[in-house]
Amino acid sequence: MRMSALALVFAVVAALSAGLAAATPVVANTFGFFVYHPTWCCPKTDNRDVYWNGSTLTSNMITAADYGMANLDYQTDLRIGGYDDTAGTHTDLVMFDARYVDYWGKDWDGSSTGVNITGATKCVRVLAQIGGEYTCDRAELRFDLADMNTTTIRRKTACHEIGHAIGLGHTNLTSCMKQGSSTTQTYSSHDRSHVNGAW
Repeated sequence: MRMSALALVFAVVAALSAGLAAATPVVANTFGFFVYHPTWCCPKTDNRDVYWNGSTLTSNMITAADYGMANLDYQTDLRIGGYDDTAGTHTDLVMFDARYVDYWGKDWDGSSTGVNITGATKCVRVLAQIGGEYTCDRAELRFDLADMNTTTIRRKTACHEIGHAIGLGHTNLTSCMKQGSSTTQTYSSHDRSHVNGAW
């Protein structure tokens, strides 16, 4: 018995749909989106020229931050304006490191939540644009020294938190924006397209 062309099309579509439903979904990240409140993750940076300060960072973290900022500079259309010796009015990212316990009301060591936090970013100076879009004029990035044990962890965490500071959300793609034990220290092409599309 011959199958009609229409029946064949339906059979192929049904087979493809079943196969796609069984596959693990890809979760691409958001850009310029904030959760709960605009001072948390992740309103995009307010301009293309990014200036940063890390004058209180330990030497290992300043090296990781340098790596993260250079990574951003080479991989995206953002222009790294430079390092500010002191956080002035045009400084966009200010980085700190310490052994955090409950800073910003977070459970850094995971003692009550079971989830350890290696770094966090918060927009501390929000600007509202026309149409209700929020942008961040200054973000603070915090790195927990209790977890910054290797060059890989420091670089990955710096890349991740800098990504949040410019507006990138989490992803499950191969990227430093992936949460958890990922050791990727660069941004994915998807991350770069978000950033480059904004400027």
